[in-house]
Amino acid sequence: MAVPRPTSRLFRSLSVAGAAALIVGLSASGGAAVPGAPTPSAPTTSAQAMAQLRAFNEQFEKVTEQYNDARIELAKRTAQSKTATARATAAAKQVTAFRGRIKQLVTSESRSDPFGTFGAMLSSDSPGDFAAQASIIDVVSSRRAAVLTEASRASQAATKAANDARTAKAKAEKLIKDLAAKRGDLQQRAQQSKAMLDRLSASERQAFLATPTHAAEERGSRDETREPAGEQQAPPMSDVPASGRASAAIAAARSKLGSPYVWAAAGPSTFDCSGLTMYAWAAAGVSLPHSSRMQATSGSSVSVGSLQPGDLVFYGSPIHHVALYVGGGQVIHAPQSGDVVKYAPVAMMPITAASRP
Repeated sequence: MAVPRPTSRLFRSLSVAGAAALIVGLSASGGAAVPGAPTPSAPTTSAQAMAQLRAFNEQFEKVTEQYNDARIELAKRTAQSKTATARATAAAKQVTAFRGRIKQLVTSESRSDPFGTFGAMLSSDSPGDFAAQASIIDVVSSRRAAVLTEASRASQAATKAANDARTAKAKAEKLIKDLAAKRGDLQQRAQQSKAMLDRLSASERQAFLATPTHAAEERGSRDETREPAGEQQAPPMSDVPASGRASAAIAAARSKLGSPYVWAAAGPSTFDCSGLTMYAWAAAGVSLPHSSRMQATSGSSVSVGSLQPGDLVFYGSPIHHVALYVGGGQVIHAPQSGDVVKYAPVAMMPITAASRP
């Protein structure tokens, strides 16, 4: 797909100084800029301004998917923290129960056996000290020794569970802080993208949105390095009828055509790319993660030549964009900031992978 060439009106509406302030501002204000990426120079032509806006939107999409990954990781770690805390509580109760059993032994046998060590154990507040005291007793009967062994194991389990809970909680708290910082960066980037798009005329905006983000750059690189071949281009397809579940997913996606792209959104009125595919397949009773990278490994891998309606098509390296194949060489996707859910050719960009939920 050729890149629409901007007209001279863009150069009049998007001044060189204004474009420089917006685009170079990414480095000055963006806290999550791509590591090692050079600071973009101020555009001197309308074509350069359009190219830099596309590059910015590709960065924006990558960071959005990283944010989605982080939210999934946060949910997992939060669940781990709750589980570990519950285990620590249960183990502590078990230690308390064993203390009661040992106390009964001390009471029943205190007349015939001096239990100074038991007394020290009962007065201990630390599970670790309790276990240490138990390990030195070597003069008790086998019945009492068995109880003490169980108490020692319960004490150790309680200590480990408590430590696991603290570790999981600390990781979750750190992830929350990182997520908050990334969210702030994305909000700032979204505002920058909107400001850049607002400087385009209506016709220039339409031309810009007609070309998928990063398609021109990826295709240019591909054409320079190798002949288009293999699965990088979608071959002619003979579509089979969509399955019942796939039909439901496609219907859900079609019902959202025209909905605005919003980063990290998954419906019902706004979407990012993986949010749309997650929403569509949820309507078919299939749960997908809100992450294009994770969705790529959630189903059965298929070749591009074997695509069927309802399959997911992935783009970018690493993967950071996903679309829903609807048949006839077309997909529905949520393209980029400032755009809406719409149809596009399946080969709009080099295809990285495809899967069937």
